[in-house]
Order: sequence, then C-alpha cells, then structure tokens
Amino acid sequence: FVLSYMYSLNKKVGVFMQYDIYQIKVTDEIHDYVNSNEGGHSGAAKKYPLYHAKMETMHARGDSDKIDFKSEYFSHYTKVCEVDGRFCGLTQGDSVDYTVTSKNEVFSILNQCYLNEETGEDIVFEKHVSGYTMKSFVRDGKTIEYRNMHSLSVGDIIAEVPQIGYEVMRTEDVVKETRYFIVESYGFSDITDIIDGSDIAVNRIAEAV
Repeated sequence: FVLSYMYSLNKKVGVFMQYDIYQIKVTDEIHDYVNSNEGGHSGAAKKYPLYHAKMETMHARGDSDKIDFKSEYFSHYTKVCEVDGRFCGLTQGDSVDYTVTSKNEVFSILNQCYLNEETGEDIVFEKHVSGYTMKSFVRDGKTIEYRNMHSLSVGDIIAEVPQIGYEVMRTEDVVKETRYFIVESYGFSDITDIIDGSDIAVNRIAEAV
C-alpha cells in the first residue's frame, strides 16, 4: 500500500507500544578467529561465550522447532534500536493513520519492506526507527556509512515496552510490564519468564536507557 506523510493533532493520549530491538554484535576479533582457527565456527564458540550464544540462537536445536534460549545468553545482546508504535505522521489508504501494533509489522519495517527501490527512501523506517548508531569504512577513497545493526533476523529479541503517548490500541489490551520475544524461523517465542527479573535483564535495560 502507499504511505503518505501528514500531521494530525486530534489524538487521544493513551498507551502505545515501543519495541526495543536486541541483537548479538560479533566483534572483528571474533570474526577473524572464526576464519583463522582450525575449528571454524565451533572453535570460536568454545573460545568466545558471545559467539556460542550467537550460534545457539541462530536456529532451533534437536527435535524442537523452537530456539533453546537460556538466560545467560541475554548478557551478550546489545540494544541496537527502537521502533515507535505511535502515529508518526504517516497515513495509508484513505487517510488511515499508520501505527505499529504488532511484532510482524516490526519485522517488516526492519527488513525494508517499505523501501522505495527507485528513490532509495524508506519513510516508514525514517519516521518510526531511532536509537541506532552509525559505523563507517573507507572504500576507494570514499567514506561509506551504514547502520550498526542488521535486519531483524532469527535469534534477535524484540522487547515490547508499554509507553504513554498517542493511543494506538486500547489500554486494557496492553500488558503492563515489558515482555521479551525471540525471533524464530516461524513467528516469535515469548522468553519473558526466562530472563525477566534476572540481574542480566536489569543490567541490559539500564545500559539501553
């Protein structure tokens, strides 16, 4: 569908969802070790706990179709951005306010489903995604900048964080506390009970503020 940009001031104040995105960032040191040691990926996983967590959360293990997520893995995640669920000035169709109300929509935004390939613009990403950092490298004498994150993928975590602001859903439909979901090959799994209340989760949230 076509999205356009406009402002609307006639919004009720209520509860909306902010989606915090966590990913495991593999360092250059680990990448170099993966490519240089005889054991390859398994060798790096034995040496670096972060890479072990990365490998264990990339796909399901054994007979299960779900990732076997463990609480200690969360210490290796970094918050890379946040997605604003509120109305941010975009409309779709017959002036219907565009808001982000599901993890599936977050997945679409962070996988460039709204990218205009002709212009290179992605107005949905620009309006709703923030909090990411930029990195750069030099190629042929030119500095190339890119976002320090990858598209939302299997093993990444979405934290649903209720906020007060422009209303996009009924207050009674919103779970009050932050809930954590890991991206699976198909859908999402709620891992809140695994990491909620742990020192690791508290520290990760403090670092992200």
